[in-house]
Amino acid sequence: MTLPDLNQIDPEQIAQWLEATGQFKVLRRIAQRDHFGGEVQQRVRVLVLDTETTGLDFETSELIEVGAILLEVDRDTGAIGAQLGSFGGLEQPKKPISPENTAIHGITNDMVQGLTFDEAAFQVLCEQAQLFIAHNAAFDKPFLLRRFPWLEGTVWACTFKEIPWAQEGYSGRKLEFLLADCGYFHGAHRAVEDCNALAHVLAAPLKSSHRLPMQVLFESANESIYQIAALKAPFNKKDFLKAKGFRWNAEDRVWEIEAVGFAEGKEIIEWLREQVYCTTNKIMLGFRIQAGAERYSGGAVRQQFKEV
Repeated sequence: MTLPDLNQIDPEQIAQWLEATGQFKVLRRIAQRDHFGGEVQQRVRVLVLDTETTGLDFETSELIEVGAILLEVDRDTGAIGAQLGSFGGLEQPKKPISPENTAIHGITNDMVQGLTFDEAAFQVLCEQAQLFIAHNAAFDKPFLLRRFPWLEGTVWACTFKEIPWAQEGYSGRKLEFLLADCGYFHGAHRAVEDCNALAHVLAAPLKSSHRLPMQVLFESANESIYQIAALKAPFNKKDFLKAKGFRWNAEDRVWEIEAVGFAEGKEIIEWLREQVYCTTNKIMLGFRIQAGAERYSGGAVRQQFKEV
């Protein structure tokens, strides 16, 4: 049998043929795009950001890479149009990058030797943005605020937390899972590459509601974030709390969860009343509330205690 000349075969045609059989799902590698195909009439400039760091604690670890792409997005539909600009930069930290961290992001000490961020170029890009988004804003924003204090006052939204991926039928909230569900994969785990990957995900309609993800983010960006603490929750309810998404705060010895917006917060309070405290009376809960530019900033927020 004579094999066909592979140079004469269009890979996209093969991919489409495989998909048409119903037996295969083909993932396409993402590409850098100047335009994401959306029609934009009421333009909002959105900056997609990602960071790489020497560790997880923004108070003790350092920022070593920043990636950002500026997109035009329609305010009403959430459609993404043109990419208006981008930034990518590396910076040498004061302490060497550990082999464990290099294994995560691929950035070595040799790669950052003698480098600093082009802060002026990054600031020009940031000043054009009306909304900042990241796939884990609670991680990225504190690192960026510490390195670039002039970002104070910026409003952020989180694609990991504020879009109901599970309810929309996605296999997971990690960027790799979301990309695969949208028919894509990407290569190196680097900041600009991850920004581009996230933009591809945000340009695709959600599976169930068919809304565009940016529509959801524009709505949630105006909502407060409520950290709710289940005070004196019965020990035998710990599995219920874990299944709901509560996390154990070992320092304060309390189960906590974050809710975006009043409606989600109210739903959690009613669930606690019925499923954990098993009462129709008022219950005492702890609350930390972040709104506007305070969202995802990483600063300490005083806890309030309320009967609800």
